[in-house]
Amino acid sequence: MSTTAPPTNHTDSLHGALAEFEALLGQAAVITDPVALHEFRDPFTYRESDQWDAAAAVLPTTTEQVAEVVKIANRFGVPLWTFSQGRNNTYGGPAPRVKGAVIVNLRNMNRVIEIDEDLAFAVVEPGVRWFDLYDALEAAGGRLWTSIPDLGWGSVIGNSTEYGRGYTPFGDHAENICGLEVVLPTGEIMRTGMGGMSNSQTSHVYKHAFGPQLQGLFQSSGLGIITRMGFWLQRRPETYASCWLSFEGDEALAAAVDRMREFMLDGTVTNYPVILHGVALDDDGNPSFTPDDDLWLARFALYGRPEIVDAHWAACERVFGEIPGLTLRRRVYDGTDRTSHAGHEDRVMAGIPDMDILELFQSVYGEDTAHLDFSPVGPLRGSDVVETAHLMQGLYEKTGERFFSGLMLSPRSVIHISTMFFDPHDEQQTAAVYANYSAMLAVMRERGYPIYRTNLQHMDEVAEQFDFNDGVLLRVNERIKDVLDPNGILQPGKSGVWAKRYREQNS
Repeated sequence: MSTTAPPTNHTDSLHGALAEFEALLGQAAVITDPVALHEFRDPFTYRESDQWDAAAAVLPTTTEQVAEVVKIANRFGVPLWTFSQGRNNTYGGPAPRVKGAVIVNLRNMNRVIEIDEDLAFAVVEPGVRWFDLYDALEAAGGRLWTSIPDLGWGSVIGNSTEYGRGYTPFGDHAENICGLEVVLPTGEIMRTGMGGMSNSQTSHVYKHAFGPQLQGLFQSSGLGIITRMGFWLQRRPETYASCWLSFEGDEALAAAVDRMREFMLDGTVTNYPVILHGVALDDDGNPSFTPDDDLWLARFALYGRPEIVDAHWAACERVFGEIPGLTLRRRVYDGTDRTSHAGHEDRVMAGIPDMDILELFQSVYGEDTAHLDFSPVGPLRGSDVVETAHLMQGLYEKTGERFFSGLMLSPRSVIHISTMFFDPHDEQQTAAVYANYSAMLAVMRERGYPIYRTNLQHMDEVAEQFDFNDGVLLRVNERIKDVLDPNGILQPGKSGVWAKRYREQNS
């Protein structure tokens, strides 16, 4: 599929749209300078490439302004690409899928609109970062924790609607979404679920809808611009224990995976554990890369009243202790303690955001180190995990890449996230990494392991892998796109879904 903007009088249309954007938002909120627009390039592709360059960026501050931006784009046929903080770097960052699109940058819509400590939810705008939400929760009384990803600079809405993950009991961030305010591709403003009633008291406490549930249509899609989101939160526990397993070899890995699955299914472990390969941990909880191919580290947490945490830890010691050569450790914190955690690994499972892991990633090629994440999803069975780990490690060995893997566990599934590090100033190396991604994609397709999200360059390739019944899933997505976005304005090519105008252009 082409990644260029539609050819029909695009320059004239763009100039007309930009004039109206400036009249609406003010000149300072419309960026057209080519050098200034470099900020919105994909930082993890070849640095000199203009493949994903935007034509302009606009910075609205209200839902009403977003709606007017969309209406203007419709009148002029100008494609829009939206992001919140634009920190989703391994998947494209702020860059648009279509070159020459206008970026809608929502960073300045950064209010935490509401925190309800009794019912444990917050309402946020798209520019709210994990740092911002954490600070607001502490200021509101500290009775609530939020789950967070490894880096705190990203958007709560952006990460959650892209199926991002954290590590507390609320670590499946998409599952915490309850009630969206959305600007549709026509410029209409809609609220989902119970929020469809203008004076609803349950917009953010009851997930289901009257009739079809539309909320999911706006996750990882180009069907609307989310300007407000309800987000469920965790009650602060009395006690929190950061727990680790260390072991070596295939048999121990398989056994640890199967035992962890059973603990998650029976409620002993309620958070979202991670098993790491290629990383060592010092006594202060700081990670570093290690060449030890046999070493695995598993991270999980226990929460609740002290006697419950102690009882669950005793069960973990007994059951995991049956695995030969495995070692366990834990560090216990009071739930009100937000300052004394040993390091990033302890903080992240307590919902305390930081940027520490960035230093680990930048240790490979320096400050400009880029990385490309490969993230197939498989079943949570020990034997499957071992087979997949060997398969992926072999793929890395063929290219001489270091194999770093983070297995993100759910009670029934595991995301096998591996990372390819490269120097984005090296055009040949960058191209080789993206080509290797395609090769790994084909191998995982044969294994029946789909990819849960991907970067700009592989969106079409991943979408085409969902081929059941002659690709009916993609065709239905295209039909929905054509109905809701008849002019093909929003997020063209997002997740491999193209509006009719683009499909006809390339037919």
